[in-house]
Amino acid sequence: MKKFLNFYMSEHKLTSITTIQLRETWEFFVENKIPGLTAEQVNVILASMDWEVWMFAPGLPPVIADFTTPESDQSAALAQAYIALNGTGSPENFSEYFSYYSNLKVVFHDTLQNQYDQVNTAILKRIDDDLKCSLEIDPEVRQRWFPTGLGLFYDPVYAPAHDWISSMGRSKYLSPVYASLQDSGQHDLGVTWFCENKDFYHPVSATTLEGILEIDGTSVCDTTQKETTKAVNQWLDIMQ
Repeated sequence: MKKFLNFYMSEHKLTSITTIQLRETWEFFVENKIPGLTAEQVNVILASMDWEVWMFAPGLPPVIADFTTPESDQSAALAQAYIALNGTGSPENFSEYFSYYSNLKVVFHDTLQNQYDQVNTAILKRIDDDLKCSLEIDPEVRQRWFPTGLGLFYDPVYAPAHDWISSMGRSKYLSPVYASLQDSGQHDLGVTWFCENKDFYHPVSATTLEGILEIDGTSVCDTTQKETTKAVNQWLDIMQ
């Protein structure tokens, strides 16, 4: 199945196709790209595919593709090793992380999030010391690492997370950060960050974040701005 999917994506990348072409590509692949099959074996494989079930029946497809790879398994295992060591040491193979492409790093960080109840700041510090995740520029990593750290009150992620959500306005990347603040009882900080930046966020993103923070952004941010201005003026009066 993986070989077929690779062939399918290679053949049709950057194009729009129909389910008819999906079926035709599958039949061509079986007939021409699998070495050593007899005509009888080809017919058996083709006849085994119930396209009506695949395309139109409810529920999951009759065959579930396995998208794991040895590399993705290793990435997940590396995250699990850090969790098992509980911040007391580093896995022997931790430097392999630096050779990972973006999706493999995502597997690593998704594994941390999937086992979030077993993660603590000692583990995050060890990972950060080894892998420098708080300095990562890959947005797919930031999207996961910053919320993980914020939810556990891991100090080194606050400044880079704040800088990041103040530099772009894409909901995909903003939402996990604000959700982490909201879910971990840091609502006021989330509101402060939002009010600082809402004017340059896309309206759809701003509305999404208002829903996460459970606020009316216009009224709350006006109030926050007035309170901030009042505090600054009070400070200036004291300093005079």
